[in-house]
This record gives sequence, structure tokens and C-alpha cells, in this order.
Amino acid sequence: MNKADKIFYILGLILFFFLALTSILQQNGLFVLTEIGFPCSFRLVTGYYCPGCGGTHAICALAAGNIKESFFYHPVVLYTAACFFLFLFRNTLAFFWNKQTGRQKLPVMHFRTAYIYIGIGLIFLQWIVKNLVLIYS
Repeated sequence: MNKADKIFYILGLILFFFLALTSILQQNGLFVLTEIGFPCSFRLVTGYYCPGCGGTHAICALAAGNIKESFFYHPVVLYTAACFFLFLFRNTLAFFWNKQTGRQKLPVMHFRTAYIYIGIGLIFLQWIVKNLVLIYS
């Protein structure tokens, strides 16, 4: 595991525990994620959705355990969460497997720029679809 992967991994573990705690607190009603109190400026000016519209709703839905709802609000949130958990799971498994066994080493998952490009593609795809639905409905 190179230095950048170690940094991503450690920050990912910290973020994972923070997100798990937030989700547990929300599930028990001790903490409630709410929407930001101001509307989208892009939508106010143009009347169309911006590429980020639905992101906060998607994060709140995902934290509440509503995966399908999160996907419909903004698919890149679910994509990012899936990549994040796959990265943590794969690298944790490789760490313990490679440390405990003398057998063939499991490869770690490395950060790839392609993951960012896929995310950007999803952002623009959902932006186009949401605005086409807005126009033709």
C-alpha cells in the first residue's frame, strides 16, 4: 500500500466511524439531518436543476437507510458510498489477510482517476435526466 492509499485508508476509517455514529444517532432519533435552509441559487435564476440538486436529500436518505430514495435523489452519493465501502472493505481484508498468512498476498484497492470521471459522468447524466423530466412533465 503506497503512502496516498494509506492516507485515504486512515481518513476513510475515521469518516466511516463518524458516518456510522451519525446514522445510529439518526435511526434512534437523537440526531436529525435536515436540509440547508436556503434554496438553490441556480434553480432560482434559471428554473432548472443544478448538477448538485438532490445531493443533500440523498445524503439524508442514505443516512436514514433509504438506499432506493438516495439513488433517486442523486445517484452519485450512492456511487461514492459504494466505492468508499468497497475501498475500506477490500483494503482491510488485504491488510489482515496479508499479515496473518504467508500465502499469496491479496492486492489492495488503489485510488484511480477513472473513479472520479465515472462520478462526474453520473452527475451530468442525472442533471440531464432531471431537467428533461422537469421540461416534459
